[in-house]
Amino acid sequence: MTSWSNRNTWPASDMAFLRTWFLRPPDLAGLKLGEAGELWAGFLYRKNGFKIISRNYALFGTKKLGEIDIVCARGRRLVFVEVKTRADENYMKVVEAVDFRKQSYLRRMAKLFLQANPQYQDYEFQIDVAAILMDPFDNTVKSVKIIENAVEDSQ
Repeated sequence: MTSWSNRNTWPASDMAFLRTWFLRPPDLAGLKLGEAGELWAGFLYRKNGFKIISRNYALFGTKKLGEIDIVCARGRRLVFVEVKTRADENYMKVVEAVDFRKQSYLRRMAKLFLQANPQYQDYEFQIDVAAILMDPFDNTVKSVKIIENAVEDSQ
């Protein structure tokens, strides 16, 4: 009979499952709406087996060139996530906030990230949009829509 102490290691697949199974949701109380949305989106990506590489990754030249909300990876795939958090959709749908200009900006930021981080040069990458509706009073999540590969690299 093999006891627990005699077992050297758990298989990697079991450990990955256990890490995501016991992952606790972040405490969003007291945060600004945008910060709470980014934390929630990061939690969802981690829950789906992604490793968060960077949050609010900013590039600077003589001034701030831009920012990527979340950069995460799973396997050999790098995912850049633009998080849009709103209290309501009275003015416009959350997803519509990522217009052509913003898509171009996200493509450029992804390429600049890859140039600045050569260890990820051979990774495939995609740009996702996480649209999150939250209650502005207590930051409870009303709905989440993650659009994978929302911005295609056509340039």
